[in-house]
Amino acid sequence: MDSALAEFPHTAEHLKTLTRLIGGGGYRGVTDQLETLLGRPPKTVRWALENHPRIRKLATA
Repeated sequence: MDSALAEFPHTAEHLKTLTRLIGGGGYRGVTDQLETLLGRPPKTVRWALENHPRIRKLATA
């Protein structure tokens, strides 16, 4: 587990599960639930990588 996520084991496990599902083609459901909860469209992973050097560094480690 990444040391940055060590303090958040539930989040780390959730991200690992999503990675497995998406990588295996088993996560195809797209909904507007997050947009409804946020009241705006969610940011994308690409946006996070482009705008947060720490996330970009973790992604390329």
